[in-house]
Amino acid sequence: MAAGREVCRTQGDRVTVLPTARRGEAHASPRRDRPDDVPLPARSPWGRRRRTGLLFTAPAVAFVAVVMAYPLAYLVYLSFHTYRPLTSSEVIPAGLGNYVKLFTDSAVANSMTVTLQFTVMSVILEMVVGTSCAILLANVMLGARSRGSRLAARILGSAYVVPFAVPAVAGAYAWRMLLDAQFGPLNALAGTAVPWLVEYPLLSIVLIDAWKMIPFVIFVMLAAVMSIEPTQYEAAEVDGAGALRQLFAITLPSILPIMVVTAAFRAVDAFTKVFDTVFATTGGGPGDDTRVFPLLIWRTAFTHLDFGTSAAQALAALAISLVFGTAMFLSQRGSSR
Repeated sequence: MAAGREVCRTQGDRVTVLPTARRGEAHASPRRDRPDDVPLPARSPWGRRRRTGLLFTAPAVAFVAVVMAYPLAYLVYLSFHTYRPLTSSEVIPAGLGNYVKLFTDSAVANSMTVTLQFTVMSVILEMVVGTSCAILLANVMLGARSRGSRLAARILGSAYVVPFAVPAVAGAYAWRMLLDAQFGPLNALAGTAVPWLVEYPLLSIVLIDAWKMIPFVIFVMLAAVMSIEPTQYEAAEVDGAGALRQLFAITLPSILPIMVVTAAFRAVDAFTKVFDTVFATTGGGPGDDTRVFPLLIWRTAFTHLDFGTSAAQALAALAISLVFGTAMFLSQRGSSR
């Protein structure tokens, strides 16, 4: 009778008697169109977010692609042609002649060597000084207790970005006056008359570039140092580790992935974009001592008006940027795993 009442009460549903159920008990489940009670696959929120992100970024990507497509295509076109407006207004096919010249010209080899030396020296100097300053600044900011010390830490934590905010050409001309042999304050303080941009040209532009870009390294590395859990240092102090041991056992290993990515980014920027500082200080001289690769491209195009050769050189610089960028992406991907 109880089972009958159960069937009447669940009329229209399929009645399923569980094997483990007691006699007279039944379990009612809703009728389904599917033959098996297989649950539907859940939709991942990450897929929906990815589609939304692609939808929002698609207009910007399309705009950049349209703006860059024609110049890049014309650059590739010119690299296989000879175009010298001083001698002829015609664009003459050159085949692989511009690329052969790229690998056989001694000026290109010398420029590549100078650019590589500049990149290595500037990146090492910026990473060492920038990381050291970031660690010291983090200790000052975290160790500030009184109101005056906290105010001083805030001022110090924001004043270091001033060189990075100065335009590169303005900073280069300022350093040109500072390093002047006759009227420069540096020689006046040292009591010397050293023409720094003539006797030490490469070292001078490395120092000028480091002065401008070290604040960027400090900014990135300071964020990395501040993100380290304080409990790690507390546990190290309990174990009796000193400041030097904490630096090499906790701080440096924790920020090493960020250091690698930052160094790769700076290498790309230093190798392919060092133009304004050199142009405003040494102009590539004396001789060819500071003629970096971007300056060589500019001179080939706008001084010698050899646009075919300069197009091949520009594509070589683009290829180098892609290699550095791929290495940076792979290192970042490997550090995130």
